[in-house]
Amino acid sequence: MKFGEFEVDAAAGELRRNGERVRLQDLPFRMLVALVRRPGDVVTRDELRVELWGATYVDAEAGLNTAAAKLREALGDTADAPRFIETIPKRGYRFIGTPAGAPAAQAMTWRWPLVNAVAGALVLAIGLSVYFAWPPRVTIAVVRFHNETGRADLDRLAGSLTDAVVVSLAGHRRYGVIGNSPLLVTDRIFQDVQKIGAALKAEYVLLGQLQNGDAGLVARAHFIRVRDQTHLWADKIDLAGVSDPERAVTTAVGDGVAKILR
Repeated sequence: MKFGEFEVDAAAGELRRNGERVRLQDLPFRMLVALVRRPGDVVTRDELRVELWGATYVDAEAGLNTAAAKLREALGDTADAPRFIETIPKRGYRFIGTPAGAPAAQAMTWRWPLVNAVAGALVLAIGLSVYFAWPPRVTIAVVRFHNETGRADLDRLAGSLTDAVVVSLAGHRRYGVIGNSPLLVTDRIFQDVQKIGAALKAEYVLLGQLQNGDAGLVARAHFIRVRDQTHLWADKIDLAGVSDPERAVTTAVGDGVAKILR
């Protein structure tokens, strides 16, 4: 589907702008597909949860907000003056762009109620069937990445890395992800892991650090089993000269966690 200078290729999983591919993570892309399939309709937050995760997970609200922010960033859109993605407070989101070939006046009315109802029911049925057929979920608490560089200007990067890891892990249907609890925002990197697990009913805790390395900035991640506080996986991710630190960190964390929770 084309709109403005953009084209969405759902089969290829690509968003292109004037023919050039736009880098967009999986969850924001699937959110975009869900919205452009129903131009002018309000797609509720519950419908998006089913579309993106198959069922509501613990931190779905934060995950949706982050996915929407990433999507707007890729489209050059804003919440205050949207061209494509409109926020409907307390309800959901609506695609307000004009599909290529459709009159502008039809942008808000281009919808098929019966098709949408059937499609929504189908998505819900598939989501629920996948959810109940999937192996039991494991719950992961993601502690905010701790900025140990001494540079206050990197606090924002530490926060964005945390959000990216939460959204990335939440895209896996087997993981229940907690990332917005006040308990997870701390000045001490190695908290009482068992306290976190007991308070949040989490089986695993992911800790992150942002540090100065020999060659530049590095991120460290630690995946810990709560019951015996065992480090099951840890890695150092070099960020010096990396154009997309969020992708580098989420890829490393996703691969590391997947090896443990096969």
